[in-house]
Amino acid sequence: MKHTERRGLYLDPRTKVLILALIATTEMFDINIYVITIVGLIPFLLLLSDRRVSGAFKYLFVFALSVLAHIFRADMQINMVLNMIIVLLGGFVLKLFPAFACGDYILKSTSVSEMMSSFSAMGVSRKILIPLTVMFRFFPTIKQENDAIHDAAMMRGMTVDGAAFWKSPGRAFEYRVIPLMISVANIGNDLSAAALSRGLDNPVRHSAYTEVRLRPADVLVVLFCVTVIAAALIIC
Repeated sequence: MKHTERRGLYLDPRTKVLILALIATTEMFDINIYVITIVGLIPFLLLLSDRRVSGAFKYLFVFALSVLAHIFRADMQINMVLNMIIVLLGGFVLKLFPAFACGDYILKSTSVSEMMSSFSAMGVSRKILIPLTVMFRFFPTIKQENDAIHDAAMMRGMTVDGAAFWKSPGRAFEYRVIPLMISVANIGNDLSAAALSRGLDNPVRHSAYTEVRLRPADVLVVLFCVTVIAAALIIC
């Protein structure tokens, strides 16, 4: 078996899912803004560990704006409707964005073979594994298809991005959204058929090309996250 090369810190997929569960569970409780801020820094560190510096700082920028808006919302002299919108958007980012960022980190840093191997080692049913396999391949494929539709439209002189979208939303919908919707339906069927043709529904034990096992780094990262969250809950 072979361990796939990683450009940053390698973590077992099970460790990543556990960290995601810790973050999502903590954010569900009624915690103050200081605990939310500390917990929200964990996905930032994970993105940095995967050397996704640009994505990490984009996430940090949006999250920091939401924290500042929450802290200074009482001092902002704005009308009621705009204040309500800011509060709702800020609450959405503070409560859900860390989990979404962690999920994005998992999708970008984990191959399908790694996820399949780790879940198989956990004894997860194939009724769950096959949809997960399709899902992991679905989103990257949709992005590639969207880029291909964009390039095809540009080659034909049909610009539907930026200002062109607001000038003619109907044209943008016709040239971009409709082809993408048709592709989504076809890709879902193709990926499901590909998963079954590779024998994923076969009840026998499958071998794995990718080696997946817990390492000292996994233990250290989980202990770090648990310690940080516990300390934040106690101190703050």
